Amino acid sequence: MRIGELDRPVTASKADWLQATDWIGFTPTSSGPGAASQCQSTINHQAGGGYVLEYITETFSKPNAGFQRDPVFLKDLEQHQEVAGRLVGVHRLIPTPLPLAKVIGEEAYSRLQDMWAQGDKRHRWSVAFPIVRSYSIPSKPRARDLFGEVAYRRLFAHASATLRPMNDEERAAIAHLEVQERPAANEWILHHHEFEKAEASDVDPTLLRNLSTDLSDEALEGWGEEAKTKLRRRAAWLANSFVLSRRREGVLRCDHCSFDPVPLIAGRKIPARSLLDVHHKTPLSLGKRVTRMEDFALLCPTCHRYEHRMMRLGESLFDS
Repeated sequence: MRIGELDRPVTASKADWLQATDWIGFTPTSSGPGAASQCQSTINHQAGGGYVLEYITETFSKPNAGFQRDPVFLKDLEQHQEVAGRLVGVHRLIPTPLPLAKVIGEEAYSRLQDMWAQGDKRHRWSVAFPIVRSYSIPSKPRARDLFGEVAYRRLFAHASATLRPMNDEERAAIAHLEVQERPAANEWILHHHEFEKAEASDVDPTLLRNLSTDLSDEALEGWGEEAKTKLRRRAAWLANSFVLSRRREGVLRCDHCSFDPVPLIAGRKIPARSLLDVHHKTPLSLGKRVTRMEDFALLCPTCHRYEHRMMRLGESLFDS
């Protein structure tokens, strides 16, 4: 997939010292009342619901006294040098009422401030925007070469505490870049309202039981028990929508062997749907993630059983 083929445009750019993983932090102008909410509002407006292009700065600042030989700092510095001056990814961000201290934990936040805060201004990067969709740029091109000097200077040459909105010409310059989706641990935030819908809906017990097998504790490793229950119920609710869409399209057949139950039924009062199973295709391979509609398949019972045998071997009927 290329950047120009993403489901929404790249609307802004962000210069970072290190490649972001789960969140991107921004520093409000002060620690006073309203400063954090004003910072969040500014960033949210600049992002405009689109993707943010991530650039790694040419330079890496020095930490506070006592941290110059810190192992974490030295490791970060080494990682920075590998991608300095390059474009590394595009991310979709979403605002959250939680401050960074709640996102990463009080201890980690305190250490971050000890290392980087200026004087008593202990709110460095305190406004957190979770990453809910993320794509890496495997080629990691040099930003200066790709954009040219004028655009490069506008976007990245000067430090900025906020985002830099991108124009159509700059978007065109990156549209051809290949991207590769990577798991976003905070993707669940995008679907929070769906958890509420799933809780309020009647979910087919058989469908829930089958998907609970697909979404085993191993598949949902890293989630708490309450989250696992919500994730499985939402998956069953979403799977029901998947089945309804297949029924409307008239394609109730096995996605692997193409078994069509209609000729077998031959007018008998047996629902065609009852002879097919809904299967979650990728519960193990992507780690902590949230189910999407494209993760489902319809399988006949034989193919479904065979798929589970294959998955125990680390393979799948759907491997390309």
